Amino acid sequence: MNCDVLVVGASPSGIAAATSSAKAGAEVILLDKEMGESFDHPANTFFDGMFFRAGLAVEREYVLHDLDGMRIISPGGCAIEIPAPGRFIDRSRFDALYLERAERAGVELMRGMAKKAPLAGSGRRVETDNLGEIGAQVVIDASGVDGMIARQEGLSPLRHPEDVAWAAEAVVELAGLGEERRFEYFIGSISPGWKATFSPGGGDLATLGVFVRGHGRDVRAYLDRFVEHFKKYKSADYDVREMKIVSINRGGDAIAALPDEIVSDSLMVTGAAAGMSGMAYAIRAGGMAGEVAAGAVESGDVSKRNLSPYDRLWRREFGLEYRMGRASLLTLGRMADEEIDRLAADLAKRNLALSGTFFRKGFSAGIALARARPRTIPGLIKSFAEG
Repeated sequence: MNCDVLVVGASPSGIAAATSSAKAGAEVILLDKEMGESFDHPANTFFDGMFFRAGLAVEREYVLHDLDGMRIISPGGCAIEIPAPGRFIDRSRFDALYLERAERAGVELMRGMAKKAPLAGSGRRVETDNLGEIGAQVVIDASGVDGMIARQEGLSPLRHPEDVAWAAEAVVELAGLGEERRFEYFIGSISPGWKATFSPGGGDLATLGVFVRGHGRDVRAYLDRFVEHFKKYKSADYDVREMKIVSINRGGDAIAALPDEIVSDSLMVTGAAAGMSGMAYAIRAGGMAGEVAAGAVESGDVSKRNLSPYDRLWRREFGLEYRMGRASLLTLGRMADEEIDRLAADLAKRNLALSGTFFRKGFSAGIALARARPRTIPGLIKSFAEG
């Protein structure tokens, strides 16, 4: 088999890359080992601002529950209320919808696993586990944080692979719990390096998750501890003894890993495999990659030089935002629970103007942080400079 563009991984970013390449006129194959299967994902919530920032529209077909905003909760229980509309979604329906659109655009969906993608002439020969070899002018690796294609071909797509956050998330059932109207984020040692989350999913369903950096892949112990903490936190409002765990999902999030080498001859990397965290942002990045790949194929030049506009486009649109996010996360990670409590108490007294785009929200929060706790500024600047 041969094609112009082969996308490895039917992640949101991979589907977007395949669709944009096909719409630009390329012959595209999208390859995934679980193509067509329905399974749960730790990523099932988003804020509207992130979707709008990435040029996407929120569609009702996959929305299960609407939220009014978020509540950030310090280790001592101080809560900061932030209005920011968001959605809890059906990830299986979300993925299926985008796969349907990819097929309508002309993408050929194939079930299989890519093992290697060595250079062969002006393109690459992709070795699969069940389909033989597939020849492609350009290969786009969108296979997630554990993706090996780009690494096997000599690229280091994650600048800080040690800072991938490993997640464990429980789908829970308790009468009325899913009808709450705010996401809740618990920060501090309850989930070292990032956050623990409560996401109401409508009706009686919700998810409880931990996203932990620096403590290995197996974070189930942190999830168990958070579930017990959450029960105590909600015990005044619910009979938490009746809460049942329906299922547990696991995954990795490259929230602080940042992209590094994401382009080579006939090869591109996008989405979580390239350190591009956030579902909406990953979709936007995949769209960029697909458009550039199709243009390179049409020009007859699929060299690194001719694929590099993708790298430049991404860094121009999102690079500063991701570096700011990493710096903020590292600064928070260095703070003891007691210091986080003092910071939260200071911020709770202020009127946080977190409106507009995701970038503006982050900038406004940074200004508020600097005003509330000036001592955090040197660490923030150092982390940003180190990138």
